[in-house]
Amino acid sequence: MPTRSSHCSGLLGGRACVVAVVAALAAASGLASEPTLEVSAPSTAVTVGDRVQLRVQGRGGEQWLWGGLTVAVTADGPWAVVDGPHEVAGADPPAWQLTLAPMKTGTLPLPELRASVRPPDGAPRAVTTAAEVSIEVDSVLPAEGEAEPAPLRDPVGVHGLPWEWLVPILIVLIPALALQHWWLRRRRRAAVAEDGADLPPLRQLEELARSLEADLAGGPAELVCDRLAAGVRRYLERRTGEPAQEMTSFELRSLARRLAWPEAVQRGLHRVMQLVDSVRFGRRTASEGELRQAIGAAVETARGLEAHLAPAEEPMEAAS
Repeated sequence: MPTRSSHCSGLLGGRACVVAVVAALAAASGLASEPTLEVSAPSTAVTVGDRVQLRVQGRGGEQWLWGGLTVAVTADGPWAVVDGPHEVAGADPPAWQLTLAPMKTGTLPLPELRASVRPPDGAPRAVTTAAEVSIEVDSVLPAEGEAEPAPLRDPVGVHGLPWEWLVPILIVLIPALALQHWWLRRRRRAAVAEDGADLPPLRQLEELARSLEADLAGGPAELVCDRLAAGVRRYLERRTGEPAQEMTSFELRSLARRLAWPEAVQRGLHRVMQLVDSVRFGRRTASEGELRQAIGAAVETARGLEAHLAPAEEPMEAAS
């Protein structure tokens, strides 16, 4: 049987051993590749005003904290943002989807796509795409000759009130209005029950968490995530004075980075909002165990924030 030294004999064997040793040392030291962005764009030509769907994938930066994606467009530039960017639920490293529309013809490079990342022991930095991506945009007009306008068509429609449609419309509209009224009253009662403005912010969030855990067995996941997202935003707004109830999940994560909250608090907030947003907007199915973990993570994140903010507030309370 050959020994380990016999595999490393010779020039080629020695080079292979050196490569293997370097790879083993890199893996043992936990070195992460430099983060970058990759863009997936359609390879076919498009025309002015078409919707161009892009997928932007983060690469590298293992164990780094990723922020949101920004798109650098101007009012008179060749590109306009139609939708997004939206973070893809469950992607690790993160990925985003967005829709652009070209406003000019020719070979148009995509606008600058930029994301922020933070290593575990360093300052945040900005990353962009590794290579420039361009898309060929054609005109909607024919290449040769003049475009002929389409002939006018006779107007289509009826004059006066269509009485024959009144009864079917009322049959559909009245039950819909009654259902909406019932739903609004239920939401209003739930909001009053969860208000608890006389309680401290953390106590209010803990009471909401106990109520949600009691309703996990019978309530739909979308309703649980709606109430949890509202409760987390209400806690952050009452505790920090920032308008958290008007912020998106991306803006909440930006607020946490701007106020230099602890890393564990930022990760907990990101994990909770990522799950509730994927259920509310991405139609993702979440098990009872996942929802229970998200509720517990929200409370633990709030307790971590309380521990972070309390030492800074004690000197202010003593001075007052």
